[in-house]
Amino acid sequence: MRRKRKKTKAILFSTLVLILLTVVVSIRVSTLYVKNLQLEKDEMKLEQEIKEEEQKYIDLLKQKEYIKSDEYIEQLGREKFGLVKPDEIIFVNEEE
Repeated sequence: MRRKRKKTKAILFSTLVLILLTVVVSIRVSTLYVKNLQLEKDEMKLEQEIKEEEQKYIDLLKQKEYIKSDEYIEQLGREKFGLVKPDEIIFVNEEE
């Protein structure tokens, strides 16, 4: 009879430990799952930021090339310094 009680207690204790371990592992898995989802969202956001920065870089390279062009220099001379080509006719608006 005593042996049977010891076996019953041992089985009950083992079952309790297994249930407790299952609960702990389940909680840990769900926590890691939520963290993984957040990290994936962060990764997508960072990838988008990288694409935006790469586009900015490309735009800056284009602007750098444009600044070196004769077209830009001519535009700058016209806008900032009022320069004109020798064969151009200038019309003045008297309303200004």
